Amino acid sequence: MRGAIAKKSTLEGEWRPVFKDRAGAWSLLLNKDPESKARTVAVKYTKGWEVLESLHDGTVEVLVLEGQFQVGPIVYGPGDYFCVPGGVTHGPERALTDVRILVVSHGPLTPGP
Repeated sequence: MRGAIAKKSTLEGEWRPVFKDRAGAWSLLLNKDPESKARTVAVKYTKGWEVLESLHDGTVEVLVLEGQFQVGPIVYGPGDYFCVPGGVTHGPERALTDVRILVVSHGPLTPGP
């Protein structure tokens, strides 16, 4: 039987770099299903952070909490939600300001391509 996570703090949690070789993006794991590899992650980017393309195995849902985040031609702000089905290449992605987002992946969250 799985246990429940009662509380995780995005203010006091251990934020880790998303990429070892690239500054400007940090993540905080909030929940993980060891069987499906699904995850809920808080992510923050500094203004100017950019990646040309992303591709993930599972569907990824994103809720923008703070800042302005651009994916392709669309700019998302606080309260905006978007969903990318698994196997769909998306991007480029740019942090137009400092950004905080909530990411829910329905499968492995693998940056790519």
